[in-house]
Amino acid sequence: MKVLRVGPPSGRWRHQRVVLDDGHALRVRPEDVATLGLASGVELDEEALEALRGRAEIVLATESALRLLSVRLRSRRELDERLRRRGTAPAVIRAVLDRLSAEGFLDDGRFARTWIRGRLALRPSGGVRLRSELLRKGVAAGVIDQAVREAFSEADEHQLALEVARSRLRRYRAQPAEVAYRRLAGVLHRRGFSAGAIAGALHAVFGHAVSVTE
Repeated sequence: MKVLRVGPPSGRWRHQRVVLDDGHALRVRPEDVATLGLASGVELDEEALEALRGRAEIVLATESALRLLSVRLRSRRELDERLRRRGTAPAVIRAVLDRLSAEGFLDDGRFARTWIRGRLALRPSGGVRLRSELLRKGVAAGVIDQAVREAFSEADEHQLALEVARSRLRRYRAQPAEVAYRRLAGVLHRRGFSAGAIAGALHAVFGHAVSVTE
């Protein structure tokens, strides 16, 4: 197999296009071009061709991962699952994700903190629910705990639960107090607030304490 031409670095990630005499074109990194000694007219044996295809597969997976990250931050597991669905080999995925992590593009701690800030702004929730959501996204428990602690203290969670309770109480004003009480407790529980935060919010709204199982 012969290399017909090697294009200059181009595009967002400065990859180079290598055109082969069988009509195929592969994108690789500039360092791959140098390492493999690629240039117009170079003959590639089977070993060199296999190496080129392997480097091109890594570049393709990297571009896919970076496009996904440009839409929103994602956890490592999320990217792993998306690349697997595209048919990318597990070894290639590991190499790509390890490199993205080393270069700072992929960071589960940053992802967790950003996710929590977004959830608190759009749909205020308690630590129980936030932890559950992040666990489903493959974030390690220790990383989640740190992100939750940074997001709010216990007092902050109590205040947040109270704000949700007051905003939702208007929907139940026409109902008997015990019905409103039960439904509001259910809302706070589903939002993932702790038992203490729920009890404090209900006490503030209804004027008496309650014990709610988390």
